[in-house]
Amino acid sequence: MRPTRIACFGGIVALGFNSQAAFAQADGDDVPDDSAIEEIIVTGVPGALGESLKRDATYSINTLDADDLQQLAPISTADMLQNVPGVFAEGSTAGEASNNITVRGLPVVGGYRYAPQLIDGLPWFEEPEVPLMNNDTAARGDLMTERIEVVKGGTGGILYSNGLGATINHITRTGGQQFEGAYKLETADYGFLRNDFYVSGPFSDSLTYAVGGYYRTSDGLRDTGFTADRGGQIRGNVVWLSGDDRTEAQLHFSTIDDHTAFYQNLPFQIPAFNEPGTPENPVEIDPDRVWELGLDFGEGTVASNLNRHFVTMGEYGIREVDVADGLHADFDLLTLKLNREFDGGWHVGAGLRHSDGTNDFDTLFTGNDSTSAERFLRARYQNDVVNPALGQALSGDYGGAQLAGFFDVPDDPAAAFTGISRSDFIANHARGTEVGAFYVHNGERVADDTVLNYLLPFIGDTAADSTSFDLQVRKSFDLAGTHDLTFGFYASDYAVDTRFQGLLIVSTMEETPALADLHLVDGAGNPVGPALTLDGVMKPSLFGFVSEFAADSRAFYVHDHWELMDGRLKIDGGVRWHEMNGFNRRLNRNITPDSNFTPDGVVPGSPEDTIADNDVLLPSDPRDLEGTFTGTGWSIGANYSISNDFAAYALVSDSFRLPSVDDFIEAKIDPVRGDEEVEQIWQYEGGLRYYADTWDTQVALFYNEFSPRSQSVSFRDFTSSECLVNEGIADLNTCPLVFERFRRGVENVGVEIEAAWYPTFAEGLEISGNVVFQRPEIVDANFRVVHTLVENDVVVGHEFREVGENGRLPRRLSESMFQIQGVWDTRPLLGVPFKPYFKFTFFDERFAEAGDNDVTLYPGFHHWDGGFIWDFNADMSLQVHVSNVTDELTFTEGDRVAVPLNGPNGATNRGVARPLFGRKARAMFNYRF
Repeated sequence: MRPTRIACFGGIVALGFNSQAAFAQADGDDVPDDSAIEEIIVTGVPGALGESLKRDATYSINTLDADDLQQLAPISTADMLQNVPGVFAEGSTAGEASNNITVRGLPVVGGYRYAPQLIDGLPWFEEPEVPLMNNDTAARGDLMTERIEVVKGGTGGILYSNGLGATINHITRTGGQQFEGAYKLETADYGFLRNDFYVSGPFSDSLTYAVGGYYRTSDGLRDTGFTADRGGQIRGNVVWLSGDDRTEAQLHFSTIDDHTAFYQNLPFQIPAFNEPGTPENPVEIDPDRVWELGLDFGEGTVASNLNRHFVTMGEYGIREVDVADGLHADFDLLTLKLNREFDGGWHVGAGLRHSDGTNDFDTLFTGNDSTSAERFLRARYQNDVVNPALGQALSGDYGGAQLAGFFDVPDDPAAAFTGISRSDFIANHARGTEVGAFYVHNGERVADDTVLNYLLPFIGDTAADSTSFDLQVRKSFDLAGTHDLTFGFYASDYAVDTRFQGLLIVSTMEETPALADLHLVDGAGNPVGPALTLDGVMKPSLFGFVSEFAADSRAFYVHDHWELMDGRLKIDGGVRWHEMNGFNRRLNRNITPDSNFTPDGVVPGSPEDTIADNDVLLPSDPRDLEGTFTGTGWSIGANYSISNDFAAYALVSDSFRLPSVDDFIEAKIDPVRGDEEVEQIWQYEGGLRYYADTWDTQVALFYNEFSPRSQSVSFRDFTSSECLVNEGIADLNTCPLVFERFRRGVENVGVEIEAAWYPTFAEGLEISGNVVFQRPEIVDANFRVVHTLVENDVVVGHEFREVGENGRLPRRLSESMFQIQGVWDTRPLLGVPFKPYFKFTFFDERFAEAGDNDVTLYPGFHHWDGGFIWDFNADMSLQVHVSNVTDELTFTEGDRVAVPLNGPNGATNRGVARPLFGRKARAMFNYRF
């Protein structure tokens, strides 16, 4: 007999939503064998309509029920979504939050731009693309999560804001008339300890409750040396149902206060090559010829106890940063939902949600300068000592910190320095011979063969609030069949205030990365003049912005669900009109103050000084961007039941995406263009669904045509007269930041196939899987970028390079994805309450960047996951789960690899990429009552 799809896995009601089925399975009793056919869904269905059967859907929908959630044991939302066909999730390699997903080839680098996260049908935050606040920030699963439903296209773009790609709905447990609860204790081999619980039941015949949450601490999925993850959430609800079952009121609350580590790219090296990669002949990364560069791929991370603390400087003064704070989500959500049935086929439903809180972003991004200390410091001598000092000498700034601190200034500097050559300047005036690196924590000198690198801390503080309201009025009537006609009104008001700052710090790349201070030293190794760094910080304010964003929006939509031919043919059609008003005020960090941050009493250029505090960038004058944008979209789909077990569906939709918070902050849109800046996407899809006694199959063919959307590329204009130029070479940090707009579209055709098999020869065995083949191509996208010319790690100039992407595969997207998983409940055949399971996942090769320069192709990768569940009895079970069983070492994404970027020995080229986590083992004890 086929195991139920809606019962909980292993008899753990904590993750189920059908308690009776859960108890039946745990006790070994029969359960309905048509559950796959009768699976109920609520996403993509008007709230006033209530629910529908998955087999009847006129659109593509995937569900992850209690069985799936327990067996998959995802560590994050993205890890969970990796199991949905058409969703490309980069393996949760960033950690438990702030991961990247892409839906059916839509043009997005990462995040959730076209895949909003809903909780019980309402967005937890109105805008799914907020810089430094990924949309998975406060959408965390726990034992209060009943199931997940993912709608791709179709009615998702009509009923929900920004739902044209995928709408991800986290459905929350509510209470029933029986008291019940569950507790889960989870531990792992990386210092992980998590407690989950929930309890639910009745207050009375008409009032029920449910409350639960989690708290966990962790040393980190990679070895940070400090507590990397800590915190949790509490959420609950009360539901009132009138005696006549016609009125329902729900009140939900949720609070999250959680810190998670953010893991970034690691340096690597490959065999040296001499020609840059092109679209026709990219540099292909051979997984068998990739070597570590200072850090272990499986367990290493650029963060450690020896580089977690450093300072930033700005308009606020001096601030100490602790990277252990990581991604800190601190949000409160309050939701009210009302539903009322009236006579005559009328139904009214409304939902109101308010979320408010902050999201801090204290992380380390990895630079691409990893090489031996000897080579790294040789470049620092030329680029950070000689170049600026020579520039000061030639421009007449004889009191400049680099010139006065690192070089002898004669009594008549004008006569000595006018027209002086670089070689004469060094030979006749240099006070030091090289740059030395010294560990900040103990003062010892860094060995020449130790790997040094730049890290770029991203320090962001975001305050955000969002209020959304959805009202639906439905009327049921008969006219050439039966209709459920829904009129909807939606409104939202949301604001985001962001303070963001990027830094540049120097760190070793070794088992425990450590901050390093840089000093000019003489022939005897003694420091000369000021330090180049401040406790490892080379640029305490390199770039960033301060912004204030606010928007309000309103939408009207109409949806009709029409059934005819005795219910065999179902048609869904709808139209949505949506308008938003947005305003953003941005202050770029590009102003050098009149005075530097040198402390009082310290002489600039003296040994007690540091040049790190000389060019702190402060916010500029505000730049305002304001506009009103309107989008209109429609969708029509049909599902025809050829038989009770076989159905075909098809849909066509014209959906839209209004400008995002990121579009406003990064000035990717031009308000003068008005509605031309609204993104449009045509989606065509058709599919078959077949349910047999021993196997299920679903096939979907899709084609997306995404109109070119506004993009902006930013670069430092090295041709500007504002640049400081030394011997014809512009110092990019002194050049103005320029934004140039261009447009990029995407077309994609693909097929998604899902299947499940329940063989009769092995009762209790289920084999399921999915495969996706797609061919996304970029349309247009022509722009220019600044390319820095490097010889022997020394900057020798800059040039503009034109980029044309037409016909190219978008970066970080695979053309094929494959997954197969199996579970065997041995109880029916062997009488043993034991369930082993496995999962195999494969992603095809991907481009690092969509550009004509240094084109790099990363290899496909796969990983095995597996484990078992042992039911001690109907109330208790033990689960052991191992991810990446074979300890596969590979990259999920990475930057381009360029010819000039050599490894330490000169016989390799270096790059940075984000590797898959190494093998991890977890154990979970579950108890229900």
